[in-house]
Amino acid sequence: MAAKAELDTLLERVRGLLREVFDHLEIVAGEVVARRRAALAEGGSFGVRETAALRPVLVERIGEQPAADGFGFFAAAGLLPDRDRHFEWWQRGGTGFVRLRLNLDPSSVDVYDYFEMDWFAAGRDRSRRSVFGPYVDYFGADRYVFTLTAPVVDEVFLGVVGADLRVNEFEPRLLGALRGGAHDAVLVGPERRVIAANTSRWVIGSRLPRTPRAGEDGFTAVGEVGLDSDWVVALAPRE
Repeated sequence: MAAKAELDTLLERVRGLLREVFDHLEIVAGEVVARRRAALAEGGSFGVRETAALRPVLVERIGEQPAADGFGFFAAAGLLPDRDRHFEWWQRGGTGFVRLRLNLDPSSVDVYDYFEMDWFAAGRDRSRRSVFGPYVDYFGADRYVFTLTAPVVDEVFLGVVGADLRVNEFEPRLLGALRGGAHDAVLVGPERRVIAANTSRWVIGSRLPRTPRAGEDGFTAVGEVGLDSDWVVALAPRE
């Protein structure tokens, strides 16, 4: 298979894995919008009680996505009349699903200030989705995860919906997406970090000296995954 055709195939496989998660996030975002509209139409307000009602759809999304560790919604500043900072996040626990609880008090030294997180700012400031990681989420019970988020907008910015994917479950699926071709293939994230590769030629988690470019450093073809991921797939002749 020609390098360009092979690259297109691998890119579409990786995109498919991300789209699968983003499709689940769009379902959650739609639920947020629908519940807020219903509350306002009845002359009420969209507050903490209404976000708590998101639990069934969040738990359902976790069950529908095998690699998912958790799903949730982080509210924009000023959205809820009864609380400036608030989120509804459910994740897998030892005996079922548990609600994540974090300190949101801005006066505390250990506050979890999600307003300052890159994945929240991407939705709020740039109306972008975000693919962040892999990283150790110390606030989320020391889980090693990818975090994917998407903005929730209904004329105004309402917040972001997000999913944590366990690396030990999602990384093999990324590896599978890179297999089957005639070239060595590597998936590279922001900061030139290797996310997955179909060969031991590149070490997972290591950083490449330069961003891959076709015709440089032995790479034959390079393409962007897109979907606001800042990921690229690069091919090199098999060693």
